[in-house]
This record gives sequence, structure tokens and C-alpha cells, in this order.
Amino acid sequence: MSEEWISYVNDPRTTCKYGAKCYQKNPDHHKTYKHPPKNDSKKFKNNKGGKARMHPYIKNKNPVVKDTEIPRVDPSSTDDKKLTKDISESTTNNEVKDTNKESSPLVESSETSQLYDKSEDNKLYKELFLVEMPSDFFQFYKCLSEDQSVDKTLASVNLQLIGPYDLLLGKLPMLDDKELYLVHWRFFYDPPEFQAVLKKKGKSEFHIGYYRDDPESNPEFVASNDSAKDCLIQPLADNIFGAVYQYLQNEKKASPFLSMPCQKLMEKIKKWANESNFSIDEYDRKKRSPVTKTLHGAGIVVPFNKKTELGYRPLVESNANLKKMFAKLESSSSQKEKDEVLSQIQPVLTYASIAVDECDFGTGLEIGIDLFCSGLKELESNAVSSLCTAYSLLKRDAFAKIIKVHMKNRRKGPNMSIF
Repeated sequence: MSEEWISYVNDPRTTCKYGAKCYQKNPDHHKTYKHPPKNDSKKFKNNKGGKARMHPYIKNKNPVVKDTEIPRVDPSSTDDKKLTKDISESTTNNEVKDTNKESSPLVESSETSQLYDKSEDNKLYKELFLVEMPSDFFQFYKCLSEDQSVDKTLASVNLQLIGPYDLLLGKLPMLDDKELYLVHWRFFYDPPEFQAVLKKKGKSEFHIGYYRDDPESNPEFVASNDSAKDCLIQPLADNIFGAVYQYLQNEKKASPFLSMPCQKLMEKIKKWANESNFSIDEYDRKKRSPVTKTLHGAGIVVPFNKKTELGYRPLVESNANLKKMFAKLESSSSQKEKDEVLSQIQPVLTYASIAVDECDFGTGLEIGIDLFCSGLKELESNAVSSLCTAYSLLKRDAFAKIIKVHMKNRRKGPNMSIF
């Protein structure tokens, strides 16, 4: 065994799952993970699930062929040799354009730790997650990465970055099925309006994310949910700085072991937020006027004409009665009992459908969200139908796509990563 291999075997760091073919140049990545010697002839298996090609997404500095998305390849790789040949054949009939005018985001990672230009970033975020990320999202990462490893900083307070942050960290692989990005770290009770970006480490399902009423608009607030407990979405602050600051205040009181690191990070966040003009105050619910609360508590906002009262009308059943129906359906032990409860729920659905036909689109959105929040399989098809119709009429098509993919891949647990 060579000295390089002896050193590798004795290295206590975790082995990188990309093995010798890792494209990461991020110093933080190499501090955390070890890699086998590149000149060794041994082959290592990567990503046994076979869902992803191991080319992380990053900003593309060099370009490509217009109208054709072509990932960069490693000529020394057997698989990539075949890909190179396929690309060569597929591009013979395509005209190569000016490489500085257009580029593909599907490229090999070179410097995945760098912060990209905001406009280019959001083009890619919107492509993958169907929404753009606000400025505080990027600024928060800069704040965390100022002194040491981002992962290490957050681990000290029992947090980790997830979801869209995996793209910024260079951890998000290329997937053949792009729809899966829409459910990357999407927890069981996360409606399309809610995008998780942080979670408690380990087996906890507590997570923090952005909540927006419209996929084309900036987030209304940053909130939290613990899907192991319930569907409730709790607004925390206007931005990620304030949300994490509120979280750290609670953690500092709850755990004496986290008191010092929480205080240290709170001071850092407060300083950066003040310099960047981000408020760390608790969210003021008076800033927003939802037409109704919904079962997840965050409510919904839709166009509503107060004079004509067009846009929303209340459901025929209260939230309290709906909860009772859902609980009864969940506890039903026979199909007969289930059918009885479903027959009680049907008039609510019918009334909501009539309301939508009469342009009260908010009613359809409300019943769809409530059915989704029930978490019951028997109501999933109704939830998807109601939500897709409402989102389409409200011109929130991105949310319709998200809910369809979520329902196809809906699952419970603390690890909602797609890879």
C-alpha cells in the first residue's frame, strides 16, 4: 500500500460520497471530507441510487451551445467519453453561438463555494425551485461564511442549511428528473407557499423557511414548522436574519449547553443585519391581511373586492368542524365508516366548487389547503384538484406544479433530501 493510501485510510474525516471523481474545490468541503488518491486505479461507486449524475450545479463562467443544454465532461472518465461522443453527434446540426451571450447552468463544479451574481443565481433558482430567492437569503450565507465553515457555525447551535442552500453550497447534484428539485427538503406539511431553508440537525423535523402568497412575489415572512407535531406554520420574522435570531433566543433559554454558541451567533447576526438594514424584530402579523386563517394558521391572501365581496367566501363548515371530520375519518376502522365521513365532507367540496365557479377563487384555495393539512390519503386527490384549479385561476401556476409533484412524492420523516 502506498504512503498516500496509508494516509487516506488513517484519515479520521468522513469519506466523500463522490469518491475520486469529486469535483468540489470548496476548502470547507475538503476540510470535512477525505478523498482517495486520484492516481489510484481503484474504482469507487458513487450514488448507488442512480438518480443523479455527479456534476453539481454552479454558476457557469464559460459557455455553451445555444438551444442545447450540455454538461461539461471529464475526458478521462469512461462514462464521460461516451457522453462526449454523444454530445459531438448531437451538436453537428446545431449552430454554435457567441459563448458570452448564453450559458447553461448544468456544468461541472469548479468553485462551488463562491457566491454567484444575484441575477444569474435567481435564474437558476427559479429554474429548479420555481421561485426566486430574496436578497437576505444570499446575505445570510455571506454572514455565516465570514469566519469559518458554514456547516460548523450552524452545527454549534444545532442547525443546518437545507433546500435551496444546497445549490449555493455546491451540494446539489444534477438529476435526470428535474421535478424532484421541487420536493428537495419539502416536509410532509409544507404547502407550495412554504420553502424550507434550515432545519434542526438530527431526527428533528423542526424547520425554518420562506412563506410567500404568490410564486412571483417576494416572501411575506420567514416561518417555522415541526411536521412531526402538526401542520402549523408559525411566522417568525420578515427575513432569515430575524427568524434565526428569534430561534436562537429560544434555544438559548431552553438549553444551557447551547447558551454560549447561541449568544455568539446572535451577536454576529445582529451586527450583520444592522449593517445590511435587515430587521431582526419578531414578525408583525398586522402587516398582512389574509382573507381566512386556514388549518395551517398562516392564512391565505387572494384578490378580494370589498365592495362586491368578490374573490372569497367562507366555507360552509368552520375549521373546528373540519378538524373533527378529519379526525373521525382518520380513526375510521372500516370502509363503511370512512364513506360516512366522506359523505359529510362532500357538501363542503361541492359548495367550494360552486364558489370557484362564481369567481370566489379564495374559497377553492382554502378548502384545498385544509384538505392538504389533514394529511389523509383519502383526501389527497381532492386536495390536488382543488389546489390546482385555484392556483391556475389565481395565476399561481408554479404552486400548482409543486403540489402535484409533492403529492406524488409525499413522505414523512426528518430527512427530506432527494439524494
